[in-house]
Amino acid sequence: MPAKPLRTALGSLIIREQYDYSDRELVEQITENPYYQYFIGFPGYQQEPPFAPSLPVKFRKRLTADIPGEINEMIIEFNHSDDEPPANSIDAPDDESAENDALAENKGTMMPDATCAPQHIAFPQDINLLNEARENPETIIDTICYEFNGPKPRTYRRNARKDYLALAKKKKCTKKEIREALKKQLRYVRRDIGYVDRFSAEGKELCPAHTARLNVIRKVYEQQDYMYRNKTHKVPDRIVSISQPYIRLIVRGKARTPTEFEAKLDMSIDDHGMARIEKQSFDAYNKSDVLIGAIEATIQGPATIRSGA
Repeated sequence: MPAKPLRTALGSLIIREQYDYSDRELVEQITENPYYQYFIGFPGYQQEPPFAPSLPVKFRKRLTADIPGEINEMIIEFNHSDDEPPANSIDAPDDESAENDALAENKGTMMPDATCAPQHIAFPQDINLLNEARENPETIIDTICYEFNGPKPRTYRRNARKDYLALAKKKKCTKKEIREALKKQLRYVRRDIGYVDRFSAEGKELCPAHTARLNVIRKVYEQQDYMYRNKTHKVPDRIVSISQPYIRLIVRGKARTPTEFEAKLDMSIDDHGMARIEKQSFDAYNKSDVLIGAIEATIQGPATIRSGA
């Protein structure tokens, strides 16, 4: 099959993110909407689906974070006119003309600011995280036993589910009850990981997806076991989501939401109204480290800076 054009791939992902469509719903919406078809570069309206529902997965793999940045730079370069007069020389008096000529390269205004992009994950309670860390190895165990036609080991999954719900359904729990529930879930997770390790030692290989997920579960178990034994809630690079282990806690300092689980990013807007993402990271960083690079990437020479709050 020939590759889809970049406009089709990028436009489809923009529509999906803007309206929060699933991959299957995205294909249905583009098929029914002529405006969407024009947006992704179709020459005319067509009633056939533009692509298979599984193709947006490949679009997301092809369009990494660097490619939209390069496209954005091309848009900024195309919209910047080289023949416009400097911003500080318009309607200037005669006695300031010499100074304006000397500062012809010093023009423009850039507004940098740091913000966060929400990830919309559930609040990371330890008991919920351990329950998910227990259910994932159970699925891996079931898959291995089915593929190699072997007997299932005793995982006590019904008891584990019952112990989890006994705490999760309570509106108010004491510290003793929480610690006891965490202790039980840690034992269940440790047992399940041991079964998977035994299967691996016997030569039963895991698929790449299960291997990656199991590595995350090991890290979650190590962090939760450390916090349980040391009676603390802090650990370096704490994992708050098994499906998205790269998410970290960002301290915003706002009155309503002092901390959030999301990506931090720096964005700058120049006097042409063009926006550029200077840096994006799930780990906290000081936005002052991005300032010099943002100035050099946005304009040539010194600039007037208005730092966002």
